Amino acid sequence: MLALLHNQSVRGQQNYPYEATIDKQDNTPIKKELFESINIDQLISRAHTKNLSNTPQWWALLHYKKNLFGVKSLVDDPKFFISSDGKFNPKSELEATIRYLYSYHEKGNPIDRFMARYEWLKKELQTTSPYEKYCTKYQEIISFKDTIKVNLVFPTGYINSPASMFGHTLLTVQSQYNPGLLSSAINYAANTNETFGPLFAFRGIFGFYKGYFSIMPYYMKVQEYGDLESRDIWEYTLNLNQDEVRFMLFHIWELDNVYSNYYFFDENCSFNLLYLLEVTRPDTHLTDNFFLWVIPIDTLRKVINAEFVESTTFRPSRTTTINHMVSQLNTDQIKAVKSIANQKDDALTNLINSSFTEKQKIQILDCASEFIQYRYANKEYTQKEYQNLFINVLKIRSSFTQTVPYSIPNPPRPEAGHYSSHVRLQAGVFEEKPYTELVYRPSYHDLCDDPSGFISGSQIIFGETAIRYYYDNQKLLFQRLELINIESLSPINPLIKPLSWKVITGFDRIPLENNNQTLVYQLNTGSGYTIEIFKWLQIYGMIEFSGLLNNNFEHNIEAGPGLSAGIMLQPFQHFRVRSYIVDTYYLYGDAFNFLTIKAIFQYNFNQRFSTRFEVSSWYNEQWYNQLSGALTFYFW
Repeated sequence: MLALLHNQSVRGQQNYPYEATIDKQDNTPIKKELFESINIDQLISRAHTKNLSNTPQWWALLHYKKNLFGVKSLVDDPKFFISSDGKFNPKSELEATIRYLYSYHEKGNPIDRFMARYEWLKKELQTTSPYEKYCTKYQEIISFKDTIKVNLVFPTGYINSPASMFGHTLLTVQSQYNPGLLSSAINYAANTNETFGPLFAFRGIFGFYKGYFSIMPYYMKVQEYGDLESRDIWEYTLNLNQDEVRFMLFHIWELDNVYSNYYFFDENCSFNLLYLLEVTRPDTHLTDNFFLWVIPIDTLRKVINAEFVESTTFRPSRTTTINHMVSQLNTDQIKAVKSIANQKDDALTNLINSSFTEKQKIQILDCASEFIQYRYANKEYTQKEYQNLFINVLKIRSSFTQTVPYSIPNPPRPEAGHYSSHVRLQAGVFEEKPYTELVYRPSYHDLCDDPSGFISGSQIIFGETAIRYYYDNQKLLFQRLELINIESLSPINPLIKPLSWKVITGFDRIPLENNNQTLVYQLNTGSGYTIEIFKWLQIYGMIEFSGLLNNNFEHNIEAGPGLSAGIMLQPFQHFRVRSYIVDTYYLYGDAFNFLTIKAIFQYNFNQRFSTRFEVSSWYNEQWYNQLSGALTFYFW
C-alpha cells in the first residue's frame, strides 16, 4: 500500500478541470442497475437531519474556516469542490458530494477522487456506494494489514535560510516494509523555483505561490535537512490507530494535485500539515485559534497538547555530530583529521604508523569521514576527490573492528523552549526622565531568552514594537519598530568555522542631540566570528556597516563603517548576560562618531515569564544614559 505514496509527486504545473482528475486509476465498467435502489434525496435528507454539514469532521475535510463574511475553505483549487459554491457553502458541497458519490457515471470512479469524504459519509449515512468494490486504491488501503506508524518530523531552524529559520514540519508514514529512512515523507510547500530572495519573500508573504502536498522518500529529506542545511531533526511518533491512519491516507489522496495559496505567515507548511491530523480527530480543532501568523514550533505544541504523541527520537545533523566528535579529540587528533581532510600526502599512512592508540585512530577516522562528507556537501571537493578520499578512509576504518560509542546527548526538545510571542512591561529612566514602556514582540527569540529548544547562538526577532510614556512631560511616544533583527553567533571550532553575522533594520529612537531621542530608520549589518571560551562564556567581534535615515540630516542619510565586540555568558541555569559595544563612524553626511554600550541581565523563570535589567549608554559629543527593568510574559 505504501508504494502508492512513493509514486505520488507534486504536479503543480498542471491545472486540469475537475472531471479530468476524478478518474485517476479506475475505468472499470459498472452496471447502472446497481444504483436503482439508492434514493439520493433520502440520503441528503438524512444528512441534513444529522446536520452533517456543520460537523467538525466535514469542516476539517473541506478545510472550512469562519471569517468576517461567513465561511470559506482555505483550499483554493476549484477542482477540490463539486458544487459551484462549495468553497463558501458547506451544505451545498455536502449535497453535491452525496449526489456525486452515490449516482451513476458513465465513466470514472468518484470514490477514487474523494476517498475520505466517502469513508465518512458511508458510516454516517450507513449506505455503501456500488463504486466501492471497483475502486482499486480504496480497496488497497482498506485491505492493508501491516501496522503503519506516522511520525511528525520537526527539522530545527536554519538561520542562514529565511524560509527555514523558524523550523519546519512534515509527516512520515512507515511500516515494516518501509522502516526508518525508507519511509515516505509527506510535505507541504510552495511550488516555486524563485532564487531572488526579496521577490521570493514578497510573493510568499502575499500568497502569490501555490502550495502543494508532495511525497518523497524520507532519506531524501534527512539528507536535505540533516546534511546540507546542518539542521537537527526531531521525530515525534504519533499514537494514531490504524483506522485513523487509513483515514489520513484517504485525505492525502484527496489532496493530490490540489493547491492552496501559500502564505508565509499563516497558511504555510506547518499549518496545512495540521489538517492531515485534524481529519483523524476533528474534535481536537488543531487548525483553530491561530491569529496573524503560524510558527512551526507552535503547531508542534498544538499536536503535543492534543495528546497525539507517544514517543520522541532525536536525529543529530552532521554539524552536531562533528562538533560532538571534536569535543572528544585532543589537539594532535584534530591535526590528523585536518591532514586527512586536506588530502595531505601520506596523511593516512602516517596515521596507521602513528603512536595513537587503536581507539584514538578510530576516533580520527570516524571524525574525518563525517568531516569529508560535510565538506563535500559544501562543495569543497570535486566528486572524484571526494570519492577517492572517502573510500580510502573507509577502507582503513574497516580494518579496525572496535566500535567507539559517541553517545551524542539529546538537547532540550523544541517544545521545551519559551513561547513564540511576548509582551514586556518596562520601567526606566533616560537622562533622569522616568518612563514606562510597553513592548510587543510577535516572534521569536533573542539571545538573552532561555536558549532551550532554540538554535544555539541565534536571535530572530520580527516586528517588535515599543510604545513609551514619559512622566515629566506626559508624552506618549512611538519608541521603535524592529522589522527584522537577526543575529547568528555560532562559535567556531578547529574544523568548522561558521561566520557570525547580523542584520537589523527598522525604526528606532537614538540620542543624537539636546538630550532627546531622534526617530530614525536604521539598517545595521555586520559579520565576524564567535569564540567559545567555556561552555558558559562566548565572545565575538564583527565589522559592521550602519545607515540612518531622517529628514533632519544634512543629506537625509548618515552612513558609515563600525566595529563591535561582545560577550555572552550564562553563569548559572536560567540566568543569561549579554554585554556589547558598537563604535560607528558615519562618514557620509554630517560625519560624526557614535558609540553604543549595553549590558542586559535576564533571568528566565519558565516558558512564560522572565525578568531583565538593562544598562545602556550612548556617546555622541556627550554621554547619554538609560536604566530599565522589565517583566516579560511569553505566549502563543
